[in-house]
Amino acid sequence: MRKLVRNTAIALFLVVAATHPTSPVVPQASAAKEKEQDKRRVMPVTEVINRRLMEARVLIDPASELEEGEDESLLPDPDPRGAIELLNRIKDRKSLNPSERANVHYLLAFAYYSLEDIPNAVKSYEMILAQSPGIKIRFELTVLRSLYQIQMAEENFREALDYMDRWETLNLAPDLNLQFARSNAWFQLKNYRESLKYALLLEEMAIEQGKPVKELWWYVQVLDYTELKDIDNVIKVLEKLIVHYPKKRYWMHLAAMYSEKEMESQALSTYYAAYTQGLLEKESEYVMLAQRLLSAEVPFEASQILDEGFKEEIIEENEKNIKLLAMAYTMAQEHTKAIDAWSDATRFAEDGMIFYRLAHALQSEDRHREAVKAYDDALDAGGMDDESEIHFWKGNSLLQLNDYDAAIAAFRESRKGDNRTRRRTADQYIKYIRSEKQRIAALEEMTAGL
Repeated sequence: MRKLVRNTAIALFLVVAATHPTSPVVPQASAAKEKEQDKRRVMPVTEVINRRLMEARVLIDPASELEEGEDESLLPDPDPRGAIELLNRIKDRKSLNPSERANVHYLLAFAYYSLEDIPNAVKSYEMILAQSPGIKIRFELTVLRSLYQIQMAEENFREALDYMDRWETLNLAPDLNLQFARSNAWFQLKNYRESLKYALLLEEMAIEQGKPVKELWWYVQVLDYTELKDIDNVIKVLEKLIVHYPKKRYWMHLAAMYSEKEMESQALSTYYAAYTQGLLEKESEYVMLAQRLLSAEVPFEASQILDEGFKEEIIEENEKNIKLLAMAYTMAQEHTKAIDAWSDATRFAEDGMIFYRLAHALQSEDRHREAVKAYDDALDAGGMDDESEIHFWKGNSLLQLNDYDAAIAAFRESRKGDNRTRRRTADQYIKYIRSEKQRIAALEEMTAGL
């Protein structure tokens, strides 16, 4: 920030000096002050002093005298020290009138500033103010604005506020940029309530003047409310920002604030709105949104987001992410896609869980022979807390394949678990299978006797 303010100030120096060394071009003052300015007796700059000022200006900024078509590369290097030496020889002359003295110190301030000699630049500016009321109000306002900008850049915030007060007293008319600077200064001093007061005033003034509220003007409110732990108002301001300045950081910040207030539905809607605008670009953002959609029982949208992430190579193909996609397809009852995803995930399998999930997906599609193999793969991979559950579901598929002996063997294995309900159900299946085998045997015997 300091570098930005310095560069801005130097640019202002160049524009002012190039326009007219003895009558700087500055922002227009209020109508009331313009009338008062007309009454100020501002003495003219004599020809002798004007020549010295022109010489100093060229030393500081050789390009200021460049004629159209001239080669800038042929110009001498800037010599602000030479300008200071020249100006110091005339600054204390008793014959100088206030206007002349002010212009000498104005160029001195410029030269010192270009050398990053801030203390002497400030002293030179103060010497200009000391010539009041012998200088134009517009000139005085320019100097005061430069001083508060310098003090802000130097992190002398209280001094900056003093200059702002003086500027406003002289200008009379309210100034939006000044209010923003004042709010920023109080924020840097950690007086967040005072900062907020001027930030709110800034918004009110802009609306009254029919001007758009700038992005940073609202954002300083966000910072103030955040420091004051007023989340409700943080949300209100962010809701304005996403309408007028719909940047990703405001959407994400707003969603986080909704979550902070346990407004999960609004948080999810905000994240999803950011996604539909193409603002999400990181794997973590895609995965986070998919997980939130799954938690909200919106699995189809979750699967679509994850699928897009894989296709766009935003999401890495690893076990965790492919399992999440498979889970989304499963919950969305997209069984064929779920099977493909679980099958793809098996290449990362470190235990039997993925094979078990694959087997379940195959079983739901009546692909029982494949399901049996997947259940066997799950048992071979191991690492499952309760293998009796695998045997139970394997028995179900074997039953559907009419492989009764293998099904009974699987249900017997499932009875070794601690789940009483499952053991009781396995007994019922075994009883049913035996009954079914007897019925089939009797039917075959009857058929053979015909």
